[in-house]
Amino acid sequence: MLSILLCSIALLTQPPQVQPGSPQKSESRPDKSAYLAFVDHDYIFTIEIVKPGVPLLNFVSMADTERTLAAKELRLTLENRKAPARFFVVDTGDPKQPITTPSLKMRPRSSFGVRVQGDFSDSRELLGAVISAGDEEFKLIPLTSFEFENLALKINRVNLGSPDFSDDWRALKFELIGTRTRLRRPANRP
Repeated sequence: MLSILLCSIALLTQPPQVQPGSPQKSESRPDKSAYLAFVDHDYIFTIEIVKPGVPLLNFVSMADTERTLAAKELRLTLENRKAPARFFVVDTGDPKQPITTPSLKMRPRSSFGVRVQGDFSDSRELLGAVISAGDEEFKLIPLTSFEFENLALKINRVNLGSPDFSDDWRALKFELIGTRTRLRRPANRP
């Protein structure tokens, strides 16, 4: 009886099987959550609401090029509206002296985390988020807390000094999450 119970628990806690190269889909994926993510072979973005109205943004850049990430280009989808970020707040180790900045540099092969400042009222969950960086847009989607914790464990094991991230991708069993699209800018726009 105990072995049947353990086997049942093991089956219930396994993530759904996904075809290689297809975005991760889950029947139980929430419509809104305190946890959002985007994952592909170049970038990982996560957003976590740590207390009402206070989101944290973390990124991992596995790309070989530097990109600027402007706070105003991060838009959170709240229950009744979309809210752009205003600033990023960087923890300096002294809670009385954080650094507030309108943008960040995503350096090649780096990771970083910041608090996001904006008019998010007392939101505890988000329906989604979009990050525009350069000529691309990254759409983050809601995750369950279990999915988010699993992703965080994998992210913590990424070797940013690796000469080939595809090895980490396979070994850690990352899956695509969210969508990445190229933006079409009008010809007369800088």
